[in-house]
Amino acid sequence: MAQVGPWRKQRTVPVNGRARPRPDMGNLDWEAAIGLFIECWAADHPGIRQRTLKYYRDQLASRLTAFARERKITGPREFSRYDLRAFVSWLDEVATRAGRPLTPRGKQMALNTAKRFLSWLYQEGLLAEDIASQVGSYRLDFDPEPRATPHADLEKVLAILDPKQHTGLRNTAIIYLLAFCGLRVSEMTGLNACDLSLDEGRVRVRAQTSKVRRTRFVDLPLTVADGREVVRPEVAGILQSYLWLRARMCPHLGEDDALFVTIGPNQFASRGKSSKRPHVAVSGERLRPDAVRTILRRLAVKAGVDPTLFTPHRLRHYFGLTSAKAGVPTTALMRALGHRTPLMTARYFEFADAERRWAFARANITRGIALPGAR
Repeated sequence: MAQVGPWRKQRTVPVNGRARPRPDMGNLDWEAAIGLFIECWAADHPGIRQRTLKYYRDQLASRLTAFARERKITGPREFSRYDLRAFVSWLDEVATRAGRPLTPRGKQMALNTAKRFLSWLYQEGLLAEDIASQVGSYRLDFDPEPRATPHADLEKVLAILDPKQHTGLRNTAIIYLLAFCGLRVSEMTGLNACDLSLDEGRVRVRAQTSKVRRTRFVDLPLTVADGREVVRPEVAGILQSYLWLRARMCPHLGEDDALFVTIGPNQFASRGKSSKRPHVAVSGERLRPDAVRTILRRLAVKAGVDPTLFTPHRLRHYFGLTSAKAGVPTTALMRALGHRTPLMTARYFEFADAERRWAFARANITRGIALPGAR
């Protein structure tokens, strides 16, 4: 028997401050059901990102709805647990926009989104059967090793950047925060100028931009000088120069405005016949995550490295894996990366456990055995 949802107890449904009649599942098609799910899900989860809601809508429209149309299932009421199992097999034949088959991770996310949607319909009393609980999750069978940006590739990209150029200085500062602070690309683009403190040597990630909706502080690359921790002079010089450049080129921006903004190329526009004054085209708009990914992809191609390994998330893995190899405690690394549980951070230590390797090295299990050597 279906659980009694809030819509069973009243004739109207308050959504976004207005009363809406309780929908009739007999006339509710896929598009209307998905729209109602997105609208109510946003109301039940205050603070959820619009990007997340758009992802749910796109996943349901391009996967579950497309499968239902092929099987001529007009609405969610006609969907059964056997159709959901067939949906799992159907995902093996789906291709992405680039014509490639779905990855195991893509299949898992598509199935999880469909199960969340169907489970929500059941909890609200719009479905008589709990379909989602009767179909297991898609199990992933892959190597959990984090694929970090290789150290050599990071050096090649940094070598082609010219801090004397405006965009080169900004891009260097971006790579420093991604690779040496482990920020997510959305967290990095969401920084304001007041969130960067060179005196304290840390970056503040506000709850509004954090994935876990918690404010945290991440240390900049530090070194010990005169018995105290200070920011590495190279990193401090790049960040301080960029702050000066931002104040000079975007005087209308304040401390509460975006830290990383769009900067146009240097251009020389003649004003009159005799005067030639440098003119810099600057928009001063906040950089978007997609723009940062495009910048890193172009830099990787220019430096001759694999663009798939030089992404914001691969640089974040570089920070996590390098910190784990250096012996940073799990709790400290978990707070720096902004993970919810230590289990999410433990994957880095699985492949960078210095104490485990040192213990096996001291054990010397081949002691006392005459091993034949190669000539």
